[in-house]
This record gives sequence, C-alpha cells and structure tokens, in this order.
Amino acid sequence: DHPFMATTKVPEVRDITRIERIGAHSHIRGLGLDDALEPRQHWLVVRSSPWR
Repeated sequence: DHPFMATTKVPEVRDITRIERIGAHSHIRGLGLDDALEPRQHWLVVRSSPWR
C-alpha cells in the first residue's frame, strides 16, 4: 500500500466529473431551461405564440 496512490487518482476523477457536468449543462441549455432547470420565460413566449 502506497499512500500516494489514492491522492493521484482523485484529480482524474474530478476532471471527468467536471467534463460530464459541462456536457449535461450544454444539453439542458438547448431545451430552454435555466440553471435551476426551470423553463426560461422567453422560451415559453416564443413556443406558445400563434405567429411562430
């Protein structure tokens, strides 16, 4: 058992988690949701407008 083995793996896991979060956030933004996963107001207006 080497005490350095566990500390070298932690940054790698954090980097992957960060990339996954960025990817999910980018996908959610395309759905018309804000950071709190609530519908954006302009999205509702545009989508419900009879002139579009």
